[in-house]
Amino acid sequence: MSTTAEVSELAADTTPPPPVHPSVLVDGPSGLGAQAAPWAAMGALVVAAGACRIAANVTGAEQETALTVAGVAFTAAVITAWATRRRITDRRMRHRFVAALYLAAGWLSTVTATGLTLGAVATLTIFGCGLSLLWWREHRIGPGLPPGVHVQGDDMFAARWATNLGGQGRAFAGSTLTRPQIIKAGYRYTLRLVPGVHTASQARAATETLRSGLGLMPGQEVIVEEHPTLPAPNALLTIVTRPQVKEPKVWPGPADGFDATTGRVNLGPFVDGEGTAQWTVYRQDGIFGGYLQGGPGSGKSRMIEQIAMSCAGSTSHPTVIFYGDGQNGDSSPMLVEHADFAATSFEAIYNMLQAAVRVMKINGAENRANRQVGFTPTDARPGTLVIVDECHKPLSAAENPLLAAATQVAMTTIAREGRKVGVALILASQSPTLDAFGGAGNLADTLRSSVLQGNGVILKSKSANVKQVFGVDVDPRQFPKLPGYAFLSDPEEGARSAPFRGYWVTDQLAKVWPSRLVWRELSTRQANIAGRLYANRKVQAAEQLEQDRRLLEMADSGVIDFDAMVDAAVDASATGDVLDFGDSMPAVRRVDRFWMPEESTAAGFSPGQQKVLDAIAAGNAQPKAIREATGYSESQVYNLLDELKDVAAVRRLGHGRYEVVGQAA
Repeated sequence: MSTTAEVSELAADTTPPPPVHPSVLVDGPSGLGAQAAPWAAMGALVVAAGACRIAANVTGAEQETALTVAGVAFTAAVITAWATRRRITDRRMRHRFVAALYLAAGWLSTVTATGLTLGAVATLTIFGCGLSLLWWREHRIGPGLPPGVHVQGDDMFAARWATNLGGQGRAFAGSTLTRPQIIKAGYRYTLRLVPGVHTASQARAATETLRSGLGLMPGQEVIVEEHPTLPAPNALLTIVTRPQVKEPKVWPGPADGFDATTGRVNLGPFVDGEGTAQWTVYRQDGIFGGYLQGGPGSGKSRMIEQIAMSCAGSTSHPTVIFYGDGQNGDSSPMLVEHADFAATSFEAIYNMLQAAVRVMKINGAENRANRQVGFTPTDARPGTLVIVDECHKPLSAAENPLLAAATQVAMTTIAREGRKVGVALILASQSPTLDAFGGAGNLADTLRSSVLQGNGVILKSKSANVKQVFGVDVDPRQFPKLPGYAFLSDPEEGARSAPFRGYWVTDQLAKVWPSRLVWRELSTRQANIAGRLYANRKVQAAEQLEQDRRLLEMADSGVIDFDAMVDAAVDASATGDVLDFGDSMPAVRRVDRFWMPEESTAAGFSPGQQKVLDAIAAGNAQPKAIREATGYSESQVYNLLDELKDVAAVRRLGHGRYEVVGQAA
């Protein structure tokens, strides 16, 4: 158990901690070799300087020799610094090492030109010792740490590991913490696990056990990652005593939000402040989507917004944004307003997915015609990113009985086949189970696994069932209550799988940035093949806004006919709106009928009603002809005709024909 003094020390360590100097943990039976390394390097440099001076004196070409030595020395310094940038994980140590390289190159060049003197050697010693202090502090002299032996010294966390976690009969018996480093956020170790007994994944799954064994205070965290240079089962263990994400970092905008070199979106900094979590959108062979899961207030929708705006604003990887929201558009009004295709009803989401499937088909035809494999976005042929927030709702058979199965089929088609033809699917939900994909059975697991071939982000929630979906042992219930705090699951090879905090898209940014972006539309060929599902998207969005306005007016007037508020999914396959690809489901039309009180229409007709009346009076008696004359969508025409019939302005004749009544024209 922790003593009172230790608890007090850890509590003070949070903001900020007193420096703790890891002492006895070195590889091998003695730390003398590590302690002597800087002295050996300085001695070798003096010997090299003497050799260069001898060469200059023998040849008589001191200036030429000095220039040659300078060129070779600085070239070697640059190459060495570049080659070791990933092997030294501690940032401060890396900076000291690079500084030492350039000091050595500069000193050697100067001595070759001016001569090797005691003053030059003294200068090298002073600066060399200054740059070596961090090395000596982290490689102190002492015995190694064999399994089962408690640590002696002042390394508090290593001692606790050896006693509470690595001791005999403990969860990770025989394991040790070695190679301590002091980093900006706390401390980092090499975790040496027992081969054939432990794995890094087991340690990562036991976060709460590790926190208990290390005696961490609230707000402190432990991160376990695969070791970048050592073989399994070695791991990197980071103890975050000074979290770098307590205050949210504001979204930097699309220029810095999208990495043009890699085709990834920068989501936000890791909790230890070392690096940025990234969402992969494009790789060499195509476009990728993913899945985000988080409870209310977790920051899920804001993270979707930054992904969408970063992609929409990218000039290197042109991308069209489709956005659907199973919660009527409440999750992101900004994306409803600005996305190229916005869908806020189950029927509209289904139609949006069908349009995306059609884009896949024409892109596939282009690939075959051009003998092309995979997809690379261009201005003439942008990628299409289809986002569906609160996806569990349109995929629920209980909430969406008519279209849930067909919606699931369309989503699965995009998730499985869209990568190489330029269409990707991003799903997001509060549900931590397979209900987010339509429930157990049918295509739910296929949809889940296909979407997670791209990206996976786990945000805070009140359920520990994420392993069922993501396949990782992470408990989001233990995440701190910080919006945007998340875990990147199963990232690309070489990327960190560690907690991070997403950038904060403030209300002001969400208001200002979208109007600055050029939200791309489908190219002409893709738009044509998407058909009226795509062509009528803006009209449908305007219809929804009009319906919302009318609903508000009804609520304000206090005269509400609930029976008249009908949402009906109508099969429109016979209208000629659908291109038949054999395996495509028919499009559907949403009919929203909100009748207003008679007194509100007695003073006259709305512009839309008058336009329909004028079209009928001009001889356009059938709905199809009225649509062509007015430019309205099919559902909008039917809505207006229903309204005009209700006020006896038009009447229906046989065979779907309409005529104006009395003096209405």
